[in-house]
Amino acid sequence: FSSRRRHTRLQGDWSSDVCSSDLLITLLLLPLLGALINGTVGKNLPKVVSGVIGTSAVALSFGIVVILFNQNINPIKVHLFNLIEFDSFKINVSFLLDHLSIWMALIITGIGTLIHVFSMGYMAHDEGYYKFFTYLNLFIFAMLLLVLGSNYFVLFFGWEGVGICSFLLIGFHYSDPIKGIANSLASRKAFVMNRIGDAGLIFALFMLLNTFKTLEFDGILNVINSQSFTLDNFLLIGITLCLFLAATGKSAQIPLFTWLPDAMAGPTPVSALIHAATMVTAGIYLVVRSNFLFELAPFTKEIVLYIGVATSVVAAFMALRQNDIKKVLAYSTVSQLGLMVVALGLGAYTVAIFHVTTHAFFKALLFLGSGSVIHGMSDEQDIRKMEIGRAHV
Repeated sequence: FSSRRRHTRLQGDWSSDVCSSDLLITLLLLPLLGALINGTVGKNLPKVVSGVIGTSAVALSFGIVVILFNQNINPIKVHLFNLIEFDSFKINVSFLLDHLSIWMALIITGIGTLIHVFSMGYMAHDEGYYKFFTYLNLFIFAMLLLVLGSNYFVLFFGWEGVGICSFLLIGFHYSDPIKGIANSLASRKAFVMNRIGDAGLIFALFMLLNTFKTLEFDGILNVINSQSFTLDNFLLIGITLCLFLAATGKSAQIPLFTWLPDAMAGPTPVSALIHAATMVTAGIYLVVRSNFLFELAPFTKEIVLYIGVATSVVAAFMALRQNDIKKVLAYSTVSQLGLMVVALGLGAYTVAIFHVTTHAFFKALLFLGSGSVIHGMSDEQDIRKMEIGRAHV
């Protein structure tokens, strides 16, 4: 890639920018490399080696993100190549390093590393150990694509990637003689409901391309700054509503929220990684990244606010009536996501990202803690049967 790479910077030292771009490419390739190794030869490796490879790939990525975070760099765009180029528009494969993308990458790789470590012990008895780490590494790679892309096209590839990995991880135990069918149905439900939201993202991309002739975040912002768009322009309302439909699917808002509790059929580390810390916050990230569009559509922001309030209240009451320890946490997650969406509807984007950060840590810990409790109770998940005297410690 080095011969075709171009760097766009606002200000700062050029050598520092080149170093940062090299680190960015390495950051993206490490989880992909871990997935390729485990996916091709992992079956023939000892479980410990397979787990160490998968965990080390994400841990090294986290170390790179920490270096980038400490550099306090100005926004840098790393251009790899042009995918499609016409007279009227072109679509690039490029990545953006700014405060938002680095912060999200810190959450993804940091919590991802801890969950990989937990998984090494939690999944030690499982026959598909190497496959599990292959899917986890692929998920981390797709999530990094989503948050580091400098345009909606790269974001869309990451968006679809996390959807596929989610499907594979939720239905991981599809061959289980007791719960195999339920696991398969849960993964299929998550996949289909996310496709509804993805349709909204595709429509939004076509409308953005038709209106602004680019899918680059900074290109769209430049067009908005150079032209006078009226508030609640019909086209902007359509674009933002489609973007919010996509966020509704990924971030489990009314009416596309029922897939998240059913997704608890997956192994507990999957619940912690995908459905608490990273994937479900992709919709929040999408709206925050598109804030310059939502600010021009107050009508859409009102809808976002009302949907967030409704989701938060309804999911909280539903959590009160659950008996499965993981489903209690699942509905709690939906409620907390509703609070983040409320912040988005009020235009408090910084507050939304702050709660994304806090929620990622405390809900991941709750899920991993519930996994330990389930193991201690001999795979019992019904909280009504979890009496202290009956625990097998």
